[in-house]
This record gives sequence, structure tokens and C-alpha cells, in this order.
Amino acid sequence: PSFGPMPPDLNYLTVVLGPVTGTGPRTLTVTASLTMSVTMACIGKGMLTVRGPLRAGAVLCSGTGRNRGAFVSYYWPHVRAQPGERIKLRVVADAKTIWDIRVAGLPRPCKDNVCASTTLP
Repeated sequence: PSFGPMPPDLNYLTVVLGPVTGTGPRTLTVTASLTMSVTMACIGKGMLTVRGPLRAGAVLCSGTGRNRGAFVSYYWPHVRAQPGERIKLRVVADAKTIWDIRVAGLPRPCKDNVCASTTLP
């Protein structure tokens, strides 16, 4: 089984991790920003849940049917972590469930007059 292309971030945030494909439970570490989003999908049984300072996001996994591997997105306008802080996101899924996850956030803050830029369409 495989996933289709991941849709772009609807909030025009910069990708900070991924997309990452894996199976079962895992811990992912990312750098926090003021605003973040997670886009994810799964193929298998049960739920795929992402826990951590971003609060929880979840999607029901399906092994068959039209919704198999469908992506969902969660957006947090205010993250419960300091910008620049390394945060752990716990991926919880059945050992045989395949998942695809992308984490996005605001561009990194300015440092020494060098700033990341974001191009909006």
C-alpha cells in the first residue's frame, strides 16, 4: 500500500519535518514555532494519534475503501512551547499500521539579521 501525494499546507507554513513514512509507534522531534500544523494519513487498523505539546490530533485508519490513506490536517495557532524549543511528538499507531506525517511551522525567527522568507502564492 502507498499514499498519494501529500497536499500542501493550507496555512502556507514551512515544512519542519517530513513527510516521514513509518509504521507503529514512534517519537519524532521537531523545533517549535509560534504556529504549527500536522498533516497525516494512515493505512491499517485503529487510530493514528499524534500527542505532545501540539495537543492531540487523530485520524481513523482504513485498510480498504475510498478513504484509505486520506490526509487530514490539524492547525495550532498557539503552540504550548517556546519558539526554538525542541519538542517531542509521540506517534501512536498499531504496529502494522503504515503512516505518513508532515509537520510545518512558521519560518525560523530572525537571527543576526538573517531571516527565513516565505513565499505566498
